[in-house]
Amino acid sequence: MNAVGARVEPRDEAAWQAVLRFAAGIAAAFVVSEMMQWTPSFLAPVLAAVLLTNLPARPSLKAALGLMIVITATSLFSFAVASLFRDTPFVLFGLIGVCVFLAFLAMLGGRPPLPPLLLLICLATIPVVVMVSPAQAGVLPMALIRSMAVALATIALAYLVWPLAPAPKPAPPPSQGRVSPVTMALGGVAIVMPLMLVYLLFGLADVLPVMIATVMLVANFDLQRGRLHAMGMIIGNFGGGLLGWLMHTLLLTTPTLPFLAGLLFVVLLGFGQRISAGGPAAGIAVLACNAMLIILSTAIASDQGSLSLWLIRVLQFSLAGAFAVGTMSLIWRASASHR
Repeated sequence: MNAVGARVEPRDEAAWQAVLRFAAGIAAAFVVSEMMQWTPSFLAPVLAAVLLTNLPARPSLKAALGLMIVITATSLFSFAVASLFRDTPFVLFGLIGVCVFLAFLAMLGGRPPLPPLLLLICLATIPVVVMVSPAQAGVLPMALIRSMAVALATIALAYLVWPLAPAPKPAPPPSQGRVSPVTMALGGVAIVMPLMLVYLLFGLADVLPVMIATVMLVANFDLQRGRLHAMGMIIGNFGGGLLGWLMHTLLLTTPTLPFLAGLLFVVLLGFGQRISAGGPAAGIAVLACNAMLIILSTAIASDQGSLSLWLIRVLQFSLAGAFAVGTMSLIWRASASHR
């Protein structure tokens, strides 16, 4: 037992190790990306967070290979479709809309969530970059594939140090009056596609941070929890961005990789404990953690003043988040009124 774990009761050891894995795995993925000067550096840690919060145990070699195949296939598929139909945007948007609908439907239908979630991330980002900045579009699929490899490697190393997995939590009871999966999937399309259109109309190439955060928000949003949960998602998005800016401000005092690693580890311990506890706040904590990673990464990479960057990015996050939550809430109310 390690020195930290020795202070934890035996029944809590597995849960505490899960928290340590979460903090160490994500921090390592972030630091490796910054050390290698890979851009965007938030991709690997965000993917590590997705894997650690969705996989109940250490991914086997077969599962790791499967995830590499999935991210390779989905990113190259998104790039190929966008490149082939770049001159026919109506056809391109129709195909993307159908794929987004099928991906959300697969997630809501009880299938393993990671493959459709990875497809959604690729569909929501790569086509916009292909349309707006085709010269740079080929870099993004390779960045996603590389980031998945880094995320899997850091998670595997974290499991070597802290191998215990907590007991799986019981499945929540089915909600009464559940909104149909088809309706919710159509709601996902009604959120993702207009946001993509806004980025295309304004020629914005920095689609990756906001679209990934929005996809994560929709994937974690539970319509049955009502207005408080919806408001919590918006606040979590804003608070995570604020925390990322504050961390960057603190990092400016000691701009070294060891300080960055220690700062991330401490902050991620807090997120890991909240996520490990489960409950309605866990999804909000995941969203806030992703927002923090994205804002911190883009602040480090940007030549602009960190305050102006934070204000612009969090404004984008807040508007996209409010649009997503508002749309899903309207769908829930409309569905409830027709039952």
